[in-house]
Amino acid sequence: MPVLLWIAAALVAAGVDDLHTAARSGDLKQVQALVGDGVSVNARDSLGGTPLHDAAWSGQRDVAEYLIAHGAEVDARHPDGGATPLHYAVITNRPDVVELLLAHHASVTAIYRTGETPLHLAASRGHVRIAELLIAHGADVNARDSTGATPLEAAAWKGEESMLRLLISKRADPNCANPNSGITPLHAAASRGYVGTAKILLDAGASFSVRDKNGATPLDAALQSRQMEVVNLLIQQRMPARIEKFDLGTALRDAVLRGQTNVVAMLIDHMGPLGSTTLLHDAALKGHVDIILLLLKHQADVNSRNAQGATPLHDAALAGQRAAAEALLENGADPNARDSESGATPLHRAASWGRRDVVELLLAHRADPYIKDNAGHTPLDLAEANSQSDAVEVLKRRP
Repeated sequence: MPVLLWIAAALVAAGVDDLHTAARSGDLKQVQALVGDGVSVNARDSLGGTPLHDAAWSGQRDVAEYLIAHGAEVDARHPDGGATPLHYAVITNRPDVVELLLAHHASVTAIYRTGETPLHLAASRGHVRIAELLIAHGADVNARDSTGATPLEAAAWKGEESMLRLLISKRADPNCANPNSGITPLHAAASRGYVGTAKILLDAGASFSVRDKNGATPLDAALQSRQMEVVNLLIQQRMPARIEKFDLGTALRDAVLRGQTNVVAMLIDHMGPLGSTTLLHDAALKGHVDIILLLLKHQADVNSRNAQGATPLHDAALAGQRAAAEALLENGADPNARDSESGATPLHRAASWGRRDVVELLLAHRADPYIKDNAGHTPLDLAEANSQSDAVEVLKRRP
């Protein structure tokens, strides 16, 4: 008897495997024969899927229709991620199977893996026809997955322009911020450099000024990712009524600090003469010579003062940025300017930190090594106090 039971079990298992194979390949006659022989239409394979999962994945509409007519569970869940046959048909872009499943009341709210609805899956893949079917059957265009993303955000991350137009036409909110990250679809498009996507969102009323959880606007996102076409689009299309919090100055400073010369050039073109600004200080501290020259070309004051009364040359000297210091000196920087905090000159700063190359450069440009700061110290005094032997050697060579 046990042998007979084993044989029977083996035959059943073989029948199940055959049914799944037939469903995947679209062999309707074989499916009909196996079901007629008593193989369950909901029998699970070794991975946990049903024959309807297989038919949906491979787009076998006739097989799927037969299975459903004979009792297949339309919303059967796969143990790997909880996928239903509808999820599979959406992922593999099978609109005819999707239409069939929806006609048999497949759930449009079923969750897959990271909380994605079928519409999320369609949106991120650009399956427009399927999205239309899902929406027509009640799919929520503003539903959120477990990361907080809406279908519109999912489409924006992938630059799916046709999908964006569809979702927006169905009242998806272009300013719907992700509650976890604070990003909007425009942030996503900007960071990926999708110009067409960004334009669609802007035309739909997406905000320039909204900030994510890190305080970044869509422009910041584009700048950080060096997406110049999107940066240009955001600047060109901005309108005063829509940008109360749009801080072009902050964006410019961030670009200076990052050394993004082309971004700086673009932003300056929209701002006019710079005059007194601390942007030169930032560029000098970082050693961005190209940006220093660009700022000076746009009338930035080479001897501008920051809150401590220091000039850009002070910062270049402090950081040991010889090339930056040279660019400033050649454009009129005062080598003997004293800051208001300690009375230090750029030479004091360079000597204190042992910036030998800068010390030599400043001396070559007639920096006075005998000027004393507010505490009565010369640059040599500070170099000796801080054990900066290289700077001491250079300064002691002076007459």
